[in-house]
Order: sequence, then structure tokens, then C-alpha cells
Amino acid sequence: MNLGFWVVITLIFLYDRKYLIQKAGLGHFAECTVVRLGLIISLAYLHLYYIIPRYFSQKRYLSYTALLILSLGIYVSLQSLYDIYLYGFVIGAVSYFNFWYSFPFNFITTAWYLALTVAFKLSLDWYEQRKEVIKLQDQLSRVPAFENTQKNNEYLFLKSGTKKLKTPVSTVLYIQGLKDYSIIYTDDDKIIVKGSLKNVEELFPTNHFLRVHKSYLVANSKIKQVERNKVVLVNKAVIPIGRSYKHLLDF
Repeated sequence: MNLGFWVVITLIFLYDRKYLIQKAGLGHFAECTVVRLGLIISLAYLHLYYIIPRYFSQKRYLSYTALLILSLGIYVSLQSLYDIYLYGFVIGAVSYFNFWYSFPFNFITTAWYLALTVAFKLSLDWYEQRKEVIKLQDQLSRVPAFENTQKNNEYLFLKSGTKKLKTPVSTVLYIQGLKDYSIIYTDDDKIIVKGSLKNVEELFPTNHFLRVHKSYLVANSKIKQVERNKVVLVNKAVIPIGRSYKHLLDF
């Protein structure tokens, strides 16, 4: 899915920048296109996987806006300076010999492209999550809420679908909640059960988990390090920290 996403976004970028093709006769066409693609993909990746999760999702809107403007400015500047280096002017829908004349137009068109990329990616993520929820509902619709009749500090039995799985407590890394369902991630598997995070937590030994987010529980013994907005587990999984739970990690 990720590869397909970037292919589609690249094609949209090339279509939007079709004036590059029209000016292929200027020379250095390949270098110009590759550099522009590299810069725009880097910009989109930065926003999707760093700036939006760390600032926008955490409701730090002022910091997000400042970083958005700064990143767009850096992108447009690098792109324009590279054009001037190759051709002596900035390539665009209209070619300008003056760096600052082209800056507003390129800034606005880049912002539009970035907004399109982010909206497209978030829509795909929502669609994939929706498919996962529907799949879980289909698997568990005829199964009663999970049960654990043999609970101890070493292992427990979890009902998932039509199976009853013996699960060593020591192998559980974290649990993700999806409305009425939960996904239990272990060292080498994931177990889908019907029930809320609170219900799942009650199956395990007391204080086995730490709630770091409204949708996540992490096993205390599996935490490798705690950073400002995330928890890194021993298997390198990264779990976001909700603002309401940060005080629980001040240790």
C-alpha cells in the first residue's frame, strides 16, 4: 500500500508539473526532475511521519503552523536555487530570472500539493482501518465476549474467534484497542479478541500494563525507553503517548 501510494503521488506531481516535460529540451531534464521529486517526497514524508504526528495530532497548532511554513519555504528555496544553478532562472508555469518573483507562486502550488498528499494518505489510512474493523466484526460477530477461565501469572487462555489460545503473559508486548475489539501483540503474533482495553487489562496480573494512550496499553517490562511523545519497546515498536497520560511516565 505504501509503495502504491508514493507511485500515485509521484504521478500526480509529474502531471501537476507537466511544464517540466514541456521544457525537457533545456537540458539537465533528468537531474531537474529527480531532484524535484526527491525534495517533494521528502517534504511529504516529513509531514506525514514527523510533523503531523508530533505537533498537529498533539494539538500543538502554533508549532505545527510555524514548521509547515518553514518546511515549505525551505523546499521552495532549494528547488528554486537548484533551477538557477542549472539554468540561470527558476522553472515554473512562468519562468522567472528573479528568485523572489517566483517564490509566492511556487510556495502556493507546493502547499496545495502537500495538502493533497496528506489528505490522500489520511483517507487511505482511514479506509484500511475501517476494513480491519469490519474484518474483526465479521470474525467475532458470532463469538461471545472473550473469556479467560485459567488465569495466573505465567499464562492465560484467550478466546479469539473459534480458537482458545494459551498465551504466556511474558510474551505480551502491548495491546491496541479498536472500539469493541482489542489486538494483543506478542513477541511473534497478534491475537484479536472481542472486548475493550479495560476488560483485557483485567485478565492480566495487576499492574502488568501501563496505559500510555486511550487506545494503547504497554507491558511495563517491555519498555525500552520513553521519549517526549512516544514509548519505544524492546522489539522497537513505537507507541504514541497521549497528552492525558504523560504524567504517568514521569519516572
